[in-house]
Amino acid sequence: MWAMSLYRIKQFIWSITTPFKPIDLNTVNKYLDEDEIVFFKRMKKSEQHHCIRVCNDALKESKKLKHIDEKKIAKIALLHDIGKIEGNLTVIDKSILVILNKFTRGKLKRYTNNKKVDIYYNHPKKSVALLKSINTEYDFEFLEAIEEHHNVYDGQNKYIEIIKRCDDNN
Repeated sequence: MWAMSLYRIKQFIWSITTPFKPIDLNTVNKYLDEDEIVFFKRMKKSEQHHCIRVCNDALKESKKLKHIDEKKIAKIALLHDIGKIEGNLTVIDKSILVILNKFTRGKLKRYTNNKKVDIYYNHPKKSVALLKSINTEYDFEFLEAIEEHHNVYDGQNKYIEIIKRCDDNN
């Protein structure tokens, strides 16, 4: 419990300090194409920083594993939260939603008619829909990793496991 509380405090601090930090566009430009960059840049600056941190961690972790495509894991990491562009969750909104989710034991999920709750819970599905609208070449494994990155998963997609761990750490 304390570890999760400290993590949430760290996340909060990252969110309020990121407007003052430049975005590492080298990483973004190296792995994303022009259409993907347009979507990436529509995310809040704090989300962009988060996705870059996830990407850097995923790349480090993937080097220790066999049969992981570097470009694929980087793209997944950079684009996994792209669905958040459909809403405007502030750091305060996220903090409140995290607390409410904890107290309601996930029952808050029922209120997706509220835009903020909808984005909080459904941004992975929205990410996949947005990505399909710009590129039909993403494979099933790629899209599944993005769509399932917040769900309990017991399948064989090694990209999901990497993204889940790296996302949880950032």
